[in-house]
Amino acid sequence: MRYLLIDKITYLDPGKEIRAIKSVTLSEDIFAQHFFGYPVLPGALLIESMAQAGTALLEYSSQFTRKALLVMVDQTKFRELVRPGDQLEIVAQIISGSEQSAKLIGEIQVKQKRVMEGQFVFVLKEADRFYPKKSKYMMETIYDIWLENTEIKSGK
Repeated sequence: MRYLLIDKITYLDPGKEIRAIKSVTLSEDIFAQHFFGYPVLPGALLIESMAQAGTALLEYSSQFTRKALLVMVDQTKFRELVRPGDQLEIVAQIISGSEQSAKLIGEIQVKQKRVMEGQFVFVLKEADRFYPKKSKYMMETIYDIWLENTEIKSGK
């Protein structure tokens, strides 16, 4: 994965909700081209940050037996530009789900101002197909870093 767009998961209620943050810095290579002189985080990377948060929520909720894959972005609106120095506050909630799929609603805020919102549909597949032994170790390490000192609500 080239871009990790979550720095920290701050809250996790398995099967229900996740909250995460991402600090946007000028040193990120995307800003060399988007846009020189007036750097703006592309909307596609805002969607990807939501996808990563949703994936973390769904995979953690399944005790890492399922791999979440984003398959649909619906009713998504971008309300403000995101620039270096901003800190994204990402919130996603599961509104429906089964063993095979889940639908989430989510929003991203900067300084308590909504910059993006939408609905996101994921399919859930057997994790072992997507995480061979070496890549599974890498993903578990990323989750360990994201979840360090996170408030995790017990029970579902």
